[in-house]
Amino acid sequence: MPASPMPLPESRIHPTADAAIASVESPRLRRARRVLEIGLFCLPALLISTPWGLTPFTAFALAALLMAPDQLLRGKREIGRSLRLLLALVLAVTVVVVMSKFIFDVRWREVDNRLRLLTLPFFALMVYAYRPSRRWLWAGALAGLVGAFVVAAWQVGNGVDRALGWTDNAIMFADALIALIVLAVFCRPPGELLWTTLACAIGIGAVALSGSRGIWPGLALVLVIGLLVSAGRARKLLLSLLAVLALAVIASWWIPPLAEQTRIEELRSDVDRYMEGDAASSLGERLVLLSLAGETFAEHPVTGIGVGSFGRAVRDLPQCQPPASRPGLCRLGHAHSDLPEWAATMGVPGLLAILGVYLLPLFLFARRLRDLPDGRARSAALAGLVLVLVYVACGLTQSMFAHQLIASFYAVAVGTLYGFALREARDARGARAATERKSALA
Repeated sequence: MPASPMPLPESRIHPTADAAIASVESPRLRRARRVLEIGLFCLPALLISTPWGLTPFTAFALAALLMAPDQLLRGKREIGRSLRLLLALVLAVTVVVVMSKFIFDVRWREVDNRLRLLTLPFFALMVYAYRPSRRWLWAGALAGLVGAFVVAAWQVGNGVDRALGWTDNAIMFADALIALIVLAVFCRPPGELLWTTLACAIGIGAVALSGSRGIWPGLALVLVIGLLVSAGRARKLLLSLLAVLALAVIASWWIPPLAEQTRIEELRSDVDRYMEGDAASSLGERLVLLSLAGETFAEHPVTGIGVGSFGRAVRDLPQCQPPASRPGLCRLGHAHSDLPEWAATMGVPGLLAILGVYLLPLFLFARRLRDLPDGRARSAALAGLVLVLVYVACGLTQSMFAHQLIASFYAVAVGTLYGFALREARDARGARAATERKSALA
């Protein structure tokens, strides 16, 4: 959203340099870039509105790589040092996860989601090297939000209690929607405010249809940050969205159909039941899981009980013993929160690993944001920073890496945005140097 007179509409912000580069680029590289751009459109567009998820993006990215593999090596020579911290992070996480797998002899399927992080530096390097336009990612986010709403409305209209798109979990559907809203808001090109606002409003409607309550703080975070960095018409529209959101929350407390769909009435009932000592509710079960994770970590602080093995601890609870076991609680295989989940299953190394997964990208995006003299409000660095913050917020009430789609999207999206951020920072330095040379000559 506009915050300066010199916005960054795309990853390529220095037209003169771009023209010089384009004049020596091979047709093969230009075709590879266009294939990657189509993949970037598919990444958010098909994520939750189709059954294909990340598969089309992966196919286009691999095709682009095969068309111009030498470009990746050129990019590595330019920014290899900038990726060292990310490489160290994903390798450290891999060591922690794989060691836990072998110590406790768990299945590889329990390890798979966490190992998706290995792709993060690769996609950062690929986006930097091939120089795709960021507009495709933004356009895909808009298409994804509209498509997700259409699917959600169809599902609720056909009697489904909570919309879940083409996922197997309504919470995961809502988490993905917030991630798409981040891409739509902070990757927006100049002059596209109206379409962005409409798509985000539609996306918020899809979130409401999901009936997920834990994602509302993440959504508020996106809108507040957008408000802080925006100006002019964008700020007015964001204020309007925040006002509508606040009115919707208030209305959901008093209008029965809204309260039922957003599960506000259920939340009030859960609080009352828990205060009376009854933990057999959604809220009560979450608190039981958090307590169990804390106890498990205290008993096994060094190694935890094994990656992906939290479900075993749940099934050992007294509430899960026959004949009065509670199916809703006992079928859960994770702690419904990131930090407790990683700490309980992998001990202190796991706790440090999940902190690194979130804090290191935050630090790197913040550093790239400082490198930009202008256009920060619509930069890939800010988009990446807000996306990580949203994952942190959603991870308070959901184990984000317990679900393959959400875990994979984190690795791909953070890597992609970091690649764009590296390119934007480099182009900004080049533009600054050119301006200084021109001033010196004058």
